[in-house]
Amino acid sequence: METITVTQPVPDISGNAFLPPVALVPFRQDSHDSAHPVVTEGTRVKEGQLIARGTAPATSRIHAPVPGMIRSFKKISCPDGGTSTAAEILLSGSFDILGRKEENFSWKTSPESEIIRILEDKGVVSTFEEPVPLVELIRDAKKQKNPVILVRLFDLDPTCQLDSILFKEFPDKVVEGAALIAKALNIRSLYFVTDQDLDTGAITRAAEPMEAVILKTDTRYPSGNRKQLVKILPEAEQNRPGIFLDPSTAITAYEAVVHNKPVVYRYVFVSGPAVARTSILKVRIGTTLAALIQESGGFTSPPSRIITNGLITGTAVQDLSTPITKTTKSVHIMDKESCPDYTVHDCIHCGRCLQVCPVYIDPMELVEVIKNKKIRQKHIRSIESCQHCGCCTMVCPSRIPLHHILKNAREAGFREEDK
Repeated sequence: METITVTQPVPDISGNAFLPPVALVPFRQDSHDSAHPVVTEGTRVKEGQLIARGTAPATSRIHAPVPGMIRSFKKISCPDGGTSTAAEILLSGSFDILGRKEENFSWKTSPESEIIRILEDKGVVSTFEEPVPLVELIRDAKKQKNPVILVRLFDLDPTCQLDSILFKEFPDKVVEGAALIAKALNIRSLYFVTDQDLDTGAITRAAEPMEAVILKTDTRYPSGNRKQLVKILPEAEQNRPGIFLDPSTAITAYEAVVHNKPVVYRYVFVSGPAVARTSILKVRIGTTLAALIQESGGFTSPPSRIITNGLITGTAVQDLSTPITKTTKSVHIMDKESCPDYTVHDCIHCGRCLQVCPVYIDPMELVEVIKNKKIRQKHIRSIESCQHCGCCTMVCPSRIPLHHILKNAREAGFREEDK
């Protein structure tokens, strides 16, 4: 498979984005059901105050990103293409976190249970692949024998770029965030996977008292998903249960535990030919795409598509009032030249999707059996092995969204059809 080269400009961290005068805070910010509000319309909330929690332990807690008054609860579009009820918070009042002296919690001498409690209380969500509450992963791993932690230091989708940049800018936070998660699991070593040469000594020092093992993978896409990363672990470790992390999650865990901060902001990479400035901003959750684009200089030309979380595996967003959530990493604003309108045609059976598939399944055959409801056990095994990397969709001359169809089928659940 050919190497994908990212040529767009890579900026430095631009700093804090403007505070949103109105924040739209969805109650669903992971792959589970929505959290339920613990406040009502007309309530005045403080910065960082808990405003929603799940009825089940698996749902992440939601906090107010800004102080103000909850004007209403309303249905909104989310960056992942779904919808959610959201709290509409009108900015007003003083801040309890912004501008205050940061706390410094000594996690190295704290019990495992206290670290887990803080991660749950602050609403930390893992964004390695599917967004799930981090404490859910930790608790599941603690039930297993000898779990491992693996930290991918680059992006799953190379067009996203955020994770690579965050590790470059904040390596100590990424490593320490991973180390405190290892402490919560009571394990002494963790693996860091990179696609480039690194200062291994700096990683080892930042990970203390944990042992850091640095592994290197190739730069060909896809090399960053769970199935690919497991293959580069030592053979004895490949069948062990584990937690997979990205720099975004590690930094969020670091901020939650060390500095006692709930998840109220995200670093977001804003780029694309239809926006004036490429930037990485520290954005309050609930900030709309319209406000984010305006801070990046606005549109330079009419956008053809706005895509969140990478051009290969991301999601097209239609509504500029869609807010930034805990799982938003990047926003690409494409123009008509770089992303022209297209029509989806019928399959011409060229075989390109089969040729590029890294796990050697036949995407078009699977799409056909899903469409015609002729799923058999062999198809189920193939659908479950799909990595949703998007390689098949990229080469399809008919522009069929193959990997999205397979992903939706898997998420919706499927069974062998009656013969």
